[in-house]
Amino acid sequence: MPVDQKTQKLMLDKKSLRASLRRQRQAISQASQRKAAMGLASQLKNLAEVRASMLAGMYLASDGEIDLGPSMEWCWDNHIETCVPIIQNQTKILRFATVGRNTVLIKNRLGILEPKMNENETLEIGKLDILLMPLVAFDTYGNRLGMGGGFYDSTLKANRDAGGQEPLRIGVAHEFQRVEKIEPDPWDMPIDMVVTDCVMHDFTSPETSHNLYLTEHTTA
Repeated sequence: MPVDQKTQKLMLDKKSLRASLRRQRQAISQASQRKAAMGLASQLKNLAEVRASMLAGMYLASDGEIDLGPSMEWCWDNHIETCVPIIQNQTKILRFATVGRNTVLIKNRLGILEPKMNENETLEIGKLDILLMPLVAFDTYGNRLGMGGGFYDSTLKANRDAGGQEPLRIGVAHEFQRVEKIEPDPWDMPIDMVVTDCVMHDFTSPETSHNLYLTEHTTA
């Protein structure tokens, strides 16, 4: 089916936005990334939903994404199990594998680190209490722009269609990745909130949607 002009323009706009923000993200210094990672950890550990979780879906950072290392360390110290996505062959449905301080990691076919696991050692997304997702851009309506692979959207939709338990969806980003508006595609799954190194954006109710919740953080 031919792509109409409006859809084609939106695709080009998203491609351009994705490329621009990825360049900015990749240009962040190591010192600034470490500071952002610590700030993010301070934000996350103050979230009641994170503190109450038993099994947290996270990610291993690449391409300038904020590192979740300090956040994972806090989870382990507080008896919260952490999992990261595993990309399977021939499908966009993600599985999740437990990760700890001594987990052996290998690069997958996209060059992203993931635990070395057999499929029978992995979990489906419906087992997670919360899911922290990397993103390239987000807006204050709960729309997320990812890398374009569709892995998270496909996995979340398949879980919903199967009637699975849905984890709280938390986007993770640097604050400069916030944009005015992202036009969602029909297959896009919205996020419940976004946490950056300095701000928490909550979209879970009409009262809180589109508002910013500023939380002073320390690295203590």
